Amino acid sequence: MPAQRAPQRSINLADLAQRHATPIRVAYLLCIALATLLRLGIDPSLAHAVERLQRAMLPVLNFKDVVDGVRNIALFFGWGAIYALTSPRPTSRRDVLRATLVGLLASLTVESAQLFAEHRQASIVDVGTNTLGSLLGALALAAVEHRAIGDMRRGTLIGVPGWLPAGSLLLTAAGLSFAPSSRPAMVIGWAATPLARLRMVSEAAAAEVQWTALLADMLAWLAVGVAVGIAISDRTGRIRRRQLLAWLAIAPGCLALVHLGRGMVGLQRDQLAVGAQVTALAAGLTLALALVPRWRTIVTARTTRAAQLGLLAAALGAVMAWSPAGWVTTTVGAPALRWQQLVPMLSLFERQDMSSVFLVLQRAGLGAAVGACLAARKRIGAPTPGILSAVLYAAVLELGQLVVPGRYPDVTDILITGAAACLVLALVERADRGNELTDPALPLALNESPPAGRF
Repeated sequence: MPAQRAPQRSINLADLAQRHATPIRVAYLLCIALATLLRLGIDPSLAHAVERLQRAMLPVLNFKDVVDGVRNIALFFGWGAIYALTSPRPTSRRDVLRATLVGLLASLTVESAQLFAEHRQASIVDVGTNTLGSLLGALALAAVEHRAIGDMRRGTLIGVPGWLPAGSLLLTAAGLSFAPSSRPAMVIGWAATPLARLRMVSEAAAAEVQWTALLADMLAWLAVGVAVGIAISDRTGRIRRRQLLAWLAIAPGCLALVHLGRGMVGLQRDQLAVGAQVTALAAGLTLALALVPRWRTIVTARTTRAAQLGLLAAALGAVMAWSPAGWVTTTVGAPALRWQQLVPMLSLFERQDMSSVFLVLQRAGLGAAVGACLAARKRIGAPTPGILSAVLYAAVLELGQLVVPGRYPDVTDILITGAAACLVLALVERADRGNELTDPALPLALNESPPAGRF
């Protein structure tokens, strides 16, 4: 008999993250420093610093502060998640508390530095939103890890809980619907209140959008529908009523909130966007609910199922990144590579609006979806392609934009996509370790679908 080949080994990101927790955390804090301290315009005057401190303690809130607050929560949300991810398994309440306290100290340090800045404004509100983001990030990762432990113990359709890629793709679709780069967005009534802006947007004429510009939007919500269908029929391959009702509320509700948010910030309506996105979501969900049981029968290897879902997410990323951009008109045919695009976090600093948050969601959701599919394959005995493939994929998406009219590559997008993929892969590994499997060969045995009664 021929000798059996030894199973391929790959890096365990969860163990790596725990062993190198300090460098990883310091690296993220440096990203925060880059995002908040670039181009300060140093003013060493102590008297001016005292005046800025007084304004910081009694801030006058306006809509810009709301935008800054959301951006702060998103930035420090990542810190809380990273801290929890690099903590001992499983994540404890003490880890959540420490992540929040360190986020508070980092925020106080940043705001103190901004007291000596001409071009930045320190605020006690920023300290609060930064700290809240740290708390929410750590709590979210702890909750997802706890839920994944239970779901993975009971079995899954593709190797990881179906809600993991479904939720990731939902983030991508929501970000893309709020800030579609395939067309320009006109702001209506910027100085009005949110409700007044919403009213003005609803009364104004909708912008005409070509169907070709909606391609990425439609593919995104189609992919969400397919992934949601997989999540609904996870484990048994049959529709589960509770999951069906939950996702029927979550996915359309998220889409509705996105367009409500667009109106409240004053972004002009797209004539065809809502109808096209709802149709694509319904089509993807209907297709998945009808075909997943048959797909389960025909494609028995869960490594293949994960690969197929991963290819769908990868195709979405390609369409997103390589569709000609409509909001840049001066670079058509000749996109330029600037040094600023090679500085991490600088692009987020240059875009001081709500869209920057949703642009991050686009990349983070896409990276998380790809990472979930890679984690599924690795968990059930197919460690390749590995996490380096996700990073290479993110780099290819960005470099390909050099030849796309109106687009430009950005190292920040590579970092966000790659980091999200790494985070999800490490999260799955932590949850898998949390199951305390007694049979070391069990992950390899999970390559084929188990009997219907068990899963």
